[in-house]
Amino acid sequence: MEDFASGLYVGSYTHTLDSQCRVSLPSEWRNRAGETSLMLLPASGDALQLQPMEIFTEFVSKLKNKAVANPKIQMALSFLGANARICRCDKQGRISLDRAMLDRIGVENQLRLIGAFSHIRLCAPDKWDSASGSFPLEECMSELQQASDEAGALAALFGGIAPQSK
Repeated sequence: MEDFASGLYVGSYTHTLDSQCRVSLPSEWRNRAGETSLMLLPASGDALQLQPMEIFTEFVSKLKNKAVANPKIQMALSFLGANARICRCDKQGRISLDRAMLDRIGVENQLRLIGAFSHIRLCAPDKWDSASGSFPLEECMSELQQASDEAGALAALFGGIAPQSK
């Protein structure tokens, strides 16, 4: 993940989707040393998220051995696999997004990209404006502290889904 400029996704951008459902990623969010590959996943709160492929692969790798004997994990991974898409930047820094996924979260032609340090949150601009205004800084910091204390950084990274350590 250190291949792109800062190693972190920060900032918030509103972009217009083109006719082929493509959106440009900010240059500082792209891998300067090679291809930028991201996994597009459903997220809570009328949103999607883009995870760097390396982080998502590590997450799945930690779960795959447990999935062999656990039907609930198998089903969860099946749901995730059926609702995920791989996104790669083209030479202009654009990624193609899935129209059906965007429709489910209420995105028409404008999209908000929100840097969430470890991943990118995607939503309709009005959804982010209303959500961010109802989540005070103190509550945000408290949630992050609690997630860090209780289950470590991985739980916070994947929205409370933390694989158990060996």
